[in-house]
Amino acid sequence: MSVEFTHDSELGMALAEWWLGLKDNSAARAELRRCNSVAEVVMTPAFQRFCQRKLRSLMQDTQMWEDRMAAVVGLLSHLRHDAESTVLGKSARPVEAFAEQMADLVSADRPLVSELRFRRLLQNERADLYESMTRIIRMLKGGANLYGLSYSIFHWGDNVKKRWAYAYFPKVPSKKSA
Repeated sequence: MSVEFTHDSELGMALAEWWLGLKDNSAARAELRRCNSVAEVVMTPAFQRFCQRKLRSLMQDTQMWEDRMAAVVGLLSHLRHDAESTVLGKSARPVEAFAEQMADLVSADRPLVSELRFRRLLQNERADLYESMTRIIRMLKGGANLYGLSYSIFHWGDNVKKRWAYAYFPKVPSKKSA
């Protein structure tokens, strides 16, 4: 069974509902935002409650999902509620849309996430991804797409990395060499 993160999938709707609930639960949100690793997220009551109440039943046919979903939940706590239209935006290609956000230009020739940082991000293994993604979300001012972010983190590997590269690099202006 493939784990889907879309606005109309059961898992996507559960994550969106949980994220919206963080607006009224600032203590849980703050606790998750203070986590520096997936291991710290796993040990929070907020993740454990969500895990027991919703995720366990949705993920029953998926092996080794707990740490991947802990990473997703921890990173989603960094998304800002005042960017709700971006966070919950419907896109036909949410994974690619997330990578394209990183390539958005902040000046005529400079993307929000530099090519060097983006390439380093693509070199990360799953174990090293959490801290880097927290920084990227901050660079996006907490306005990352929930579905694209969730899918990318949960399914992190060569396929996601390639999809990101195909979406990011065409949007970034090429540099002139000396």
